[in-house]
Amino acid sequence: MFSGAAATSTTSGAAGTTGTAVTPSTGTGTGTTNTSTVSTAPVNSSSSTGTTTPTASTDPPTVESVFGPSPWIANPTGTGPTGSYAYNPWYFATPETAAKVAQMVGGTVVQTNSITPNGGPFSQSQPNQMVQLPNGSLINPGLIASLYTHGYSQSFIDQMVANEVKNA
Repeated sequence: MFSGAAATSTTSGAAGTTGTAVTPSTGTGTGTTNTSTVSTAPVNSSSSTGTTTPTASTDPPTVESVFGPSPWIANPTGTGPTGSYAYNPWYFATPETAAKVAQMVGGTVVQTNSITPNGGPFSQSQPNQMVQLPNGSLINPGLIASLYTHGYSQSFIDQMVANEVKNA
């Protein structure tokens, strides 16, 4: 997950392929990079010493593995001149999802009606849980959570989150 400066690690598979993965760093300094090498050789469970060699998982993270079984509010709605209507749940993160994203990017959770901010004839029945970044910009944690629904690698998700934070 993304949090300020990132550490990279190079992985080497059985076929000799390599890749770079970004992992979180708790430091807030700029230009901080920790580099380590991780072997992804298969587990040898028939070792003569009785020990096994752990392997790094190459499975992409899922929204459930990161945010739990319900990362979005179920059935968010709004009202307008012609009655009620449904919103896309991806714009409505739960408070727990918003807190997790805030932790990932170093922000704080705020509630706002980001789809209908100025009132008028349309209104939201549920507020959006948003993450306010240190520079005052807002990002939608529901959309960040949706990045985990596509089967992307963690390093690719980290890159997309970093781009979202940078352009907010």
